Formats: sequence, structure tokens, C-alpha cells
Amino acid sequence: MLLYQFQKGTNPRRVIIYLSEKGIDVPRYELDYAGGEHKSREYLAINPSGRAPTLLTDEGVPITDSAAIVEYLEELYPDTPMIGTDAISRSKIRSLERLGTDLVVRAQLWLWNVTPSFPAKEPSPSPEVAEKLFGYVTEILDVLETTIGDNEFLAGDKPSIVDCTVFSIFQTCRERFDHPFGSAHPRLDAWYKKFRQRTSADY
Repeated sequence: MLLYQFQKGTNPRRVIIYLSEKGIDVPRYELDYAGGEHKSREYLAINPSGRAPTLLTDEGVPITDSAAIVEYLEELYPDTPMIGTDAISRSKIRSLERLGTDLVVRAQLWLWNVTPSFPAKEPSPSPEVAEKLFGYVTEILDVLETTIGDNEFLAGDKPSIVDCTVFSIFQTCRERFDHPFGSAHPRLDAWYKKFRQRTSADY
């Protein structure tokens, strides 16, 4: 297997964090985003979207979605399960993980408008649009703030794929763009700060 990644990208981060939490060693190739390698003919032949991550399986099959990569690896490496241990826990975790994915999408759209760092995505960032979009972001943060309760992790007392997904966008906002994302939600803020101390969270 080979994982094509951009180490600080939000979607690659969810896979990288997952691999670390699981203790899975997968060879990796760091794409030169600044040099446009993700848009090269060679990489587009593997992943036509030109985005990271991509997992090239031992059979030579490219998996081009971060959530699908995690699900694939979870089937190959079932020890230390991170998608639950029974039908109830798996349904809860998958439900929250999909909510986390929605958060990533909404927050990325917001980031494109709150910072000029994404001219290819949003050539004309709009503070007004950003403000409206953050309302949609807050809707999900409110749900997660309630759901986590007094748990150490987002889906219970053990880390799961939900933590990998949600942490990745928190880390992008806080560490790459210096925005106090989620700080108005005390339980999520405490969760982030504690999870940040884990080895898996290191860039």
C-alpha cells in the first residue's frame, strides 16, 4: 500500500491521525502541493480529482476518499476497533462521523471566505458570506457540544473515527489559520486541548 498525502491538509489529517491511533504503518508519499504535484499528469492518473489523500492498495486500486480509506483500513485491521464493536455502537459512531464530515465541508467553505489563502477555491473572499456560513458551522458545533457530554472522546470513553474527523478541522483552523475554532463551546474546547496532547495529533 501507499498513501499519497498532504500532511497538513484537513482530509489527509483524518487518515494520518487514524493510522497513528491504530498503530498501522503504511508507506507514505508527501505530495508537493506548492509545486502543483497534485495536478500533475502522473497523480491525476491515480486520482482524477487532484486531491489528497489517496490510498493505493496492494492490488493497485486507488481509494480517493478519506472516509472510505479509513473504512477500508478498519476492515483490514479490526484490532483496536475505532468504528464500534457492535451494531449499536457502530451506528452511533457512523452517525457522528457523518456529522463530523458535514462540519469539515461547512468549515472549509467558511475558511475560503474568512481568509485570502485559498484563491483557487474562492478568488473573492466575502466577510458577509463567511458570517452566514459560520452560522451553519455553529449548528453542528452545538450538536457535538451536547453529544459529547462528560465523555473524554466525542463518541464515548475511547477514541473513534469521529475524533479523527472533527479534530482535523479544529486543528486546521486553530494551528494553520490561528482561528479559535470551537472555543465558544467549552466541552469541545476541552476535548480539543486534551486530544491535542496525543501523539497522533502531532503534525
